[in-house]
Amino acid sequence: MKVAFATYDAPQDVGGVSTWMRRILPLLQMACIEVDVHVMAGKPGVNCEYFKKHGIAVRWIPSQVHLPSAVRSFLNLLEESQPDVYVPNCIIPAYFAAGYARRSGIPTVGVLHSDDSFHWGLVDEFIKGQPEFRVSAVVPVSSFLESEVSSTAALLGVTVCRIGYGVPIPAKLAEPPTSVFRLVYIGRLVEEQKRVSDVATALCAVAQRIPNLEAWIVGEGWARNAVEDIIREKGNGRVRLLGWVDNANIYDVLGQCHGLVLLSDYEGLPVSMLEAMAAGVVPICLDTRSGIREALEHGANGLIVKDRADDFFSAVKALSDPAKWQKLSLAARETVRQRYSIENCARQWVCLLRRLNSARATRTSFNAPKVLRLPPRNLKFGDQDLRLPWKTRLQDYVRSVPAIRRIAKAALAIWQ
Repeated sequence: MKVAFATYDAPQDVGGVSTWMRRILPLLQMACIEVDVHVMAGKPGVNCEYFKKHGIAVRWIPSQVHLPSAVRSFLNLLEESQPDVYVPNCIIPAYFAAGYARRSGIPTVGVLHSDDSFHWGLVDEFIKGQPEFRVSAVVPVSSFLESEVSSTAALLGVTVCRIGYGVPIPAKLAEPPTSVFRLVYIGRLVEEQKRVSDVATALCAVAQRIPNLEAWIVGEGWARNAVEDIIREKGNGRVRLLGWVDNANIYDVLGQCHGLVLLSDYEGLPVSMLEAMAAGVVPICLDTRSGIREALEHGANGLIVKDRADDFFSAVKALSDPAKWQKLSLAARETVRQRYSIENCARQWVCLLRRLNSARATRTSFNAPKVLRLPPRNLKFGDQDLRLPWKTRLQDYVRSVPAIRRIAKAALAIWQ
């Protein structure tokens, strides 16, 4: 059986979706599932490099702003790879391509990674929307996401299978705090969702008030400059920006820390939280309706706070007590060991993919359609769903191809 996954890439990708894929796809291959990865990105990055290193086929196409062109590119990849099951993941043009794949008999699997407008747009468009583009199955990563989508999906004939993320259980554990109590934030440096400037401000505030506290910020993103400014102004030398750390080394970082800080506006099921728990690092998380309370029990295996100010400070102060930290640390690791191992996650995906493949009614070759008929633009998808006029597309193409650009420049010089 061959399964194709669509995804994105970047030179320093730190997203939870990519972390999950880099861990689970090799395990699917070990379970005798042939994996193809269809990557749309400006250029191949760390994910493409990782997959190739682990013997996973990668088919890369450059990013395309015009949605119909992007859909056509994914359809061509489908025609090349001929998968038995297709997982468009979180890539909008791949979802539209999946509609055509399903019509030819290829089962398709959507994934709800987060509780945000984008993912509810996936529900509107590819579960509740036109039947021609409806997925065969959907995988919510949390109980909350499952509860929100299950009744509607069942009525429309879409299989719902909740599969939480899984993480490796490292041999090395964080050690109890002694002279230094260290907090860490791991994730994208963005304001949307992660509120990273507020996180940096909160870390600087507790570092000023608790003498033996240090904080690290690990990640990359558009808000890096803002974070650097906050640290320079308020960090007092005890808050550091480490920048991008390859996921293969993330447990080395966690092994030197004691508390993970996650103060997002929304989440699905945070991978960084599970990684921290697996290493015995205690999470301090802002209360969100998806993912946090599914894995954390306040005061038992982590701390859940109401704000990024006073309640956050109280939680950090309480956790800096070695006895309390030891209790929560052991319980956090045990939670992940029992419920969120990467092996268990992979087993559930293998079962779902095999079940969908065995239920296929037809096994004809997929041929990309000659004409695309797509639904109207969905604003919830933002710049993943742009329909550009032909003049703009032509200008972009001319600018993107060096040879054409040189010819156009020479012609312009002659005309002048």
